[in-house]
Amino acid sequence: MNRGSGWISLAAGVAALILGIVAFAWPAATLQVVGVLFGLNLLILGVVRAGQFLFVPDAPVTARILGVVFGVLVGLLGILCLRNVAGSLKLLLVVVALGWLLDGLAEIFTSVGSTGGGWRIALGLVAVLASIAVLVWPGLGLATFILFGATTLCFVGLGGIIVGIAGLRSHPA
Repeated sequence: MNRGSGWISLAAGVAALILGIVAFAWPAATLQVVGVLFGLNLLILGVVRAGQFLFVPDAPVTARILGVVFGVLVGLLGILCLRNVAGSLKLLLVVVALGWLLDGLAEIFTSVGSTGGGWRIALGLVAVLASIAVLVWPGLGLATFILFGATTLCFVGLGGIIVGIAGLRSHPA
């Protein structure tokens, strides 16, 4: 991970943490607000993931291609969420879970053998496990989903901040 990637991970982590806190602050939010928050999160994750691997020259080509493809797919799922905010809760749950699954897998696959790989793999595992839980129990109520999703966003955000800081510390200015 180079210095630019460290800043990108840090920024994405801060954005995810802020979105998680906002989701906690408005537990009685309507489906539309929740759809916008989580769709925005997936869109940001997708853009960050694709940008991170487009502009990282020292990453292996396979990791770069995988990172960009997963980033584009996550971003498209975010756009789908933002486009259909009035859709059913189950559709929103599945779309968000698929976005987390793709982003978590991208984090795992692209961080194997890299600097700070342990933290990044753990971060990817948290996102994958959260997505599996949501996919296994799609009938979760809105309040449970908000609590579960906001908690996941906060953990993923904190993980991203840790990964970003570790990347910045490993490449001093």
